Amino acid sequence: MNFDSLAAWLTFLEARRPEHQMMLGLERADTVARQLLPASFFTPERPIKVITVAGTNGKGSTVAYLSAILKEAGIRAGAWTSPHLLDYNERIRIDGEMVSDDLICDAFTRIEEIRGETFLSYYEFGALAALDIFVQENVDVILLEVGLGGRLDAVNIIDADVSIVTTVDLDHQDWLGDTVEEIAREKAGVFRTGRPAISGERFPAQSLLDHIADIQAIRLQNDHEFSLDPVDGEMHFTGRLSNGEMRTVTGLTVPTLPPVSAACALQALLWLVPDLSDQVLRKGFASASLAGRCQQQTAQNSRGETVNIILDVAHNPQAARYLAGKLEQVGKGTVRAVLGMLNDKDMVGVIEPLKSSFQHWYVASVGYEARARSSGDLAARLQGFDQSVSEHGSVPEALSIAVDDVVEGDTLVILGSFHTVAESLAYLKQLPGV
Repeated sequence: MNFDSLAAWLTFLEARRPEHQMMLGLERADTVARQLLPASFFTPERPIKVITVAGTNGKGSTVAYLSAILKEAGIRAGAWTSPHLLDYNERIRIDGEMVSDDLICDAFTRIEEIRGETFLSYYEFGALAALDIFVQENVDVILLEVGLGGRLDAVNIIDADVSIVTTVDLDHQDWLGDTVEEIAREKAGVFRTGRPAISGERFPAQSLLDHIADIQAIRLQNDHEFSLDPVDGEMHFTGRLSNGEMRTVTGLTVPTLPPVSAACALQALLWLVPDLSDQVLRKGFASASLAGRCQQQTAQNSRGETVNIILDVAHNPQAARYLAGKLEQVGKGTVRAVLGMLNDKDMVGVIEPLKSSFQHWYVASVGYEARARSSGDLAARLQGFDQSVSEHGSVPEALSIAVDDVVEGDTLVILGSFHTVAESLAYLKQLPGV
């Protein structure tokens, strides 16, 4: 099977098995990877360093910090993340830049020729393509964001040099378990014996700590072996090096992305590359950004007034709590929300922390019909919480009305799903002032 465009490849992969119909397990990806990649890639002497990032929230932000600092250091890094917002190529980046359609198509073709009778999901095809491209392009470091869980995610076929679990909270319970302890155990599956196991939480689940001890990994826990703390309007980081020494970096900017992600990234890099200069760390740290995570921009409404817009993919309770706290800092004037969610997400858990954040909610069903939560469900739940709400036919429709309702200097927040943010970004491109 061969196709002459990335769009055709993606249509083929989605038609075989839609991306949301996930297939956890390592055997399929491992079987193909060992034919696709050089044997040396699976040995302890592998020249390319690998950092794997798992967690309920903060994975993408951690990869963003890692990528930015490595780029500032002149260290060539390849990053695999998912999902994407507008372009599939966002998932596979080198030095922070999306790779070309041709590189992805060539990798897909090699995988298709090799896999034989082994079925690969949409996600597995992408993860293997990313690894293939990174090896072909001879990167120095590979950054792998776990798609779901950790233990059985396709990227876990690689023994990472450093593994991170950022945070653990309730999400994907159908796949990972009904309690934080069960979910933490699944995510802890990315840790390896004798290698750093970084926990971003100050009080992680006991199952995660037990697993680290059971496999004799090197525990690096936030607020114990490393910490990132505000001091006189800036941030100071202290972390442990692989030789057992401690290092402190001062003069870091206050992070725009979650501090947990920032701290985990700094600890991972100082373990792997201890000679990074303070200047490189400061500049890379300050330059990190990630679309759809408290992303701020402006647009003009039909009256020519400037509207402040914040886009955030928050779709689980922990992310909603974090967003509520951020809005206390960055929300300007009257704050309203455009909300769209998927039907397998905790609607109540997302709305509850944000009840006092918004004057009005504009709700709509996202365009991904196979998984969209109906606007009627969203509106009914918000009305049950005594919230002001209006129901709309689509995310772009809700957004267009909301932008015109908001007045100069007020804030409009778009949240609830990657799909909500993606559809909004596409619409906002058409507006002046963006």
